[in-house]
Amino acid sequence: MTDQPDQAPPKAPPAHGPNVFTFPPVIYAGAFIMGYLTDRGFPNNLGYETLRQVVGWVLVALGLALVGWAIARFVRARTHVDVRKPATALVTDGPYRLTRNPMYVAAALVYAGVAIAFAKIFILAFLIPCLIVIDIFIIRREEAYLETAFGETYRDFCGRVRRWL
Repeated sequence: MTDQPDQAPPKAPPAHGPNVFTFPPVIYAGAFIMGYLTDRGFPNNLGYETLRQVVGWVLVALGLALVGWAIARFVRARTHVDVRKPATALVTDGPYRLTRNPMYVAAALVYAGVAIAFAKIFILAFLIPCLIVIDIFIIRREEAYLETAFGETYRDFCGRVRRWL
């Protein structure tokens, strides 16, 4: 006899996904379009053309590299990239050591980079409500699902890694 209780075998993730209401890129695109339409009504000239271009395109490049790295980790783990589908593995390496949501951080970097490069202040301003919607209606549902699917392993991961940065 041992002093340790029998451990239950790891349970399989639920067959359904986190029940998010839309594909996250739709939220980024919607915010971008609303910002673009607002910006058209209030033209501006920010100046600093060279600096804006450099900063903007560096952010875009960083975002694209980050999303590529994150997707590669999902492919390697053989789990779905699409948040609307069930997870088959919990990815905690690569960019997931830095943030629990590198794909959303990457999308925000690309979004902000394009807005900065093209001097679109209202597009950039709409990133704030966009991230609030992503956080409340996507990430929180994902987190509840992942906690159900992966239990203590996911809770430990949350204790080590921040939601955003």
